[in-house]
Amino acid sequence: MISCNHANLSSPSNIIGNFLFNKAFSFFAVFLLVIITGCVSPNPVQPTIEEEYKAQKKLLQLQSSVDDEDYMNARLVLSGLQKDFSHTNFYKEHSKRINELAGKIKKETKNIKVEDKIEYLFVPPRLETKLWKEYMSRAERTVSQNPGRTGIAVLRVSYEDEDIEPPSVRGDLGPNNELYILRGNGGYSPMGTFKSGDAVFIGSAGFWRYRASDSNDKNVSVTGNIIIGGIYHYPTKLKIEVQSGKATAFGEIIVRTIPKKYCGNLKVKVETEGGLKLTDAAVTLKVSGFYPGITKPVKEGSCLFSSIGPGGYTVEIAPNNTFGSPAQSAVVTTGQTTETTIYAYRHRMIEFDWRFRGPKEPNNWLSGQKTIKTKESWQPGEEWGDVGYHVVQLGDWINNTCTIRAANGNLMRISTDVPFEEMDFPLNFSPSFRDYPVKEGDIFAWREQRGGQKEGLWEALIRIRKITPIEMPDGPKSSASKEEIPVKEAGVVDKTH
Repeated sequence: MISCNHANLSSPSNIIGNFLFNKAFSFFAVFLLVIITGCVSPNPVQPTIEEEYKAQKKLLQLQSSVDDEDYMNARLVLSGLQKDFSHTNFYKEHSKRINELAGKIKKETKNIKVEDKIEYLFVPPRLETKLWKEYMSRAERTVSQNPGRTGIAVLRVSYEDEDIEPPSVRGDLGPNNELYILRGNGGYSPMGTFKSGDAVFIGSAGFWRYRASDSNDKNVSVTGNIIIGGIYHYPTKLKIEVQSGKATAFGEIIVRTIPKKYCGNLKVKVETEGGLKLTDAAVTLKVSGFYPGITKPVKEGSCLFSSIGPGGYTVEIAPNNTFGSPAQSAVVTTGQTTETTIYAYRHRMIEFDWRFRGPKEPNNWLSGQKTIKTKESWQPGEEWGDVGYHVVQLGDWINNTCTIRAANGNLMRISTDVPFEEMDFPLNFSPSFRDYPVKEGDIFAWREQRGGQKEGLWEALIRIRKITPIEMPDGPKSSASKEEIPVKEAGVVDKTH
């Protein structure tokens, strides 16, 4: 027989004890349940003011794209808005409007034909849209100004993630490529950098080699390659035809980002010549053959560019007033970290004497002195009268010298026993486009001809007087380092995956 002491169970002390025990157990059970179901989490990260501002900017961009009937670009903007800013208060407050725009975008893009490739999406030109009508109107106006001598193909370039880098577009560097980027002033450029979603006008300077009578009668066309390059987006090559005297719509390219599993890293070490301190130094990374790039600060003698696409790059010290470096090539491989070393040198001040004569007064030599810094070019301007363009360009300081070349015209190093102040322009001048190493006492002859033989020549003599290292901002001027530092090859040193 089992007996219970009811008096003890109902005593005040036991009642209170049981109550506290039950409450404690209930609280623990609830807490455990919350933990198990994942409802307890650290305080959520609050969106920053900058993120709130960017979310607002994205929505304005989204609305503008829809208003312009630019639904493919709107789809890109919407994707970025949802992916990066859905946690912001602004997004939540305007979610109804965002969903309305998302529905319209889905409806309008449902029937758009898209060629889906690994690197990009290709969308044929939609000439009925407001945006393409504007593009073609601009292209046709440009062609009409030079009938038979100009042709334009219109390519629209967008990046999947426009916030991490702008699209860069250039013609192929091959010897047979004649396609160039048409600038706003009517000239041609081998390369251009654009905002995502910009129209790129592609033309050819090659039409100028045909006679006017041939250009229209034979329906001349030029075919070549256009290359789109990026650090975080797939490199893309397109074959494009440009017809003389015509504006044609090529279409729209939406270049995809490179998945991180296919990316690699690049670690850049910076070595310096004696006495140089890397104060506020940074390294710029560019895709080989393209500009611009991305810049990262140097910390403890190096910097790391992580999760960048595989391929060839160049790295160099970002421009500053005290020091620089020659560009160094490196190849990044998927899943690996490549290391390369660049060498920083103090800039040098190059002092030189010059003598100049122009076609208006060929017997009157002007003279003067000038000082420019390594990696700079010189535009004489009023010193030479009407020569308003750059004439010589200095290169990087490396291995105790820099180079000089003609920025326009031609340059030749000369040797003579005649005093500089008395010498005439050399009769044996031979045009050259080479780079010359520079040392004190060197003499160079420069010549430029513009407007044909009838208008004569612009000629100059340049003598290098003195080369001095630039003064350091935080200390006295240091002497030049006599140590030659060779540029090493970049190599793969370790794996990150």
